[in-house]
Amino acid sequence: MNYLKMLSLLGIGGAHPGGLSLTKKIFESEQIPLNRIILDAGCGTGQTASYLYQLGYPITGLDFDPQMIQHAKKRNQQLNIEIPYLNEDLSHTSLPANTFDLILSESVLNFTSLPDTLSEISRILKQNGLVIAIEMIRKAPLSSDEEDELKAFYGCNGIFSVSEWEKQFTQNGFTIYKVLHEEDLILQDMGEPSTEFSPVETLPDDAFTLLSEHEKISNKYGNKLTFSVFFARKTILK
Repeated sequence: MNYLKMLSLLGIGGAHPGGLSLTKKIFESEQIPLNRIILDAGCGTGQTASYLYQLGYPITGLDFDPQMIQHAKKRNQQLNIEIPYLNEDLSHTSLPANTFDLILSESVLNFTSLPDTLSEISRILKQNGLVIAIEMIRKAPLSSDEEDELKAFYGCNGIFSVSEWEKQFTQNGFTIYKVLHEEDLILQDMGEPSTEFSPVETLPDDAFTLLSEHEKISNKYGNKLTFSVFFARKTILK
């Protein structure tokens, strides 16, 4: 079992840095018009997608993990809402080109092949479309052993700095127009849990072991890791 599989078996929603509180903060601050068509890329259990749907946005969810899609569809039933969910790989979707005004990615991109994924995101975005991506950031130097430990546990491509993330976007057809850092964001305590759990009925014991290891690693590297929110625009072809 790996980290992403653990999330799906435990049905963890709001696992991205800042959780749903950060998502709400972003949409309250950005004042994105309600007619903008949104893709929740790596939608997980549908927590964010259902929130945005209830605000009035036309939204589609996509996730490569079939268990996550089951969680999201169950949420549809519980809330009596109709959000379309696709069980597809973000690096190669069946979606038509120039479909979305905004693609939201909450701690997803670094678990994918970035050149393939960013190319596909560009394809399915409308001209001048936007990407909002929340990603883990290296804020202090890591030894090679430390970076290897993090990459092995999370299964990610690397532990990038802000400038390295900006380079990934610009090399793949996007223009970064704003970056928010953890210290820029004051998240309001809304009196609700930031993380949800909706585990499958038959749960392997090692799921909880892996969750405990995640907490230990988070504490171990708390002074070296943070997160940032990247706002990027699809580069207009001339």
